[in-house]
Amino acid sequence: MSKLTAEAYAALARVAYLGALSSSEFQSLAKRCELTTVSRGQTLFAEGEPPRGVFLILSGRIRLVRSSPEGREQVLHEEGPGASLGEVPTFDGNGYVGSAVAVDDAVLVYVPRAPLLAALAREPRASTEVIRILAARVRKFASLAAGLGLRDVIGRLAAFLVQESERVGQPRIQLPRTREELAAHLGTVREQASRALSELKRRRLIEVDGRTVRIVAPEPLRALAS
Repeated sequence: MSKLTAEAYAALARVAYLGALSSSEFQSLAKRCELTTVSRGQTLFAEGEPPRGVFLILSGRIRLVRSSPEGREQVLHEEGPGASLGEVPTFDGNGYVGSAVAVDDAVLVYVPRAPLLAALAREPRASTEVIRILAARVRKFASLAAGLGLRDVIGRLAAFLVQESERVGQPRIQLPRTREELAAHLGTVREQASRALSELKRRRLIEVDGRTVRIVAPEPLRALAS
């Protein structure tokens, strides 16, 4: 780990509950933060581990996954630059709810738990922003649960493709590196993920070339996703 850059300071200030700290509190906390890097495939923290603190992504992407006793994985969410990870366990003191795995090489700011909680305890206005963050996380996971419970695998795949297209800002997107990874995003197994992909292709909603998918019928795909 290493000390923060000017870019990292600016990124920290954009986190709502950190930006709401007084200047002196923010500077004091920032001095305790460090830069950390993870390589693609490396685990930043593991499901169930005691919380060390919050991580803010500066570059790269991090995937949060949960594993079943049988070894199947479910992707909870995947985040890129500007997103923060680990608030819930940091604030409630219980273990991390999932494992954080680097999708790409990533650079993050590590905000240690003890000085963060101490700063927030002294700044009630900043604590209000924490409530907003946690409320947003509840809504996100409620949406995930609804998607798994109310959509079939084809609908989940359609929703995943629509979300990825919106994220990159174009109809051409890259699938995860393996069908197992895609299945983990959809809450299913590899065979069903492959069949769903073939079905969308058969319906001429998408074109597939290796890992590259091009959405050719966005509105029908969006309707299927919803």
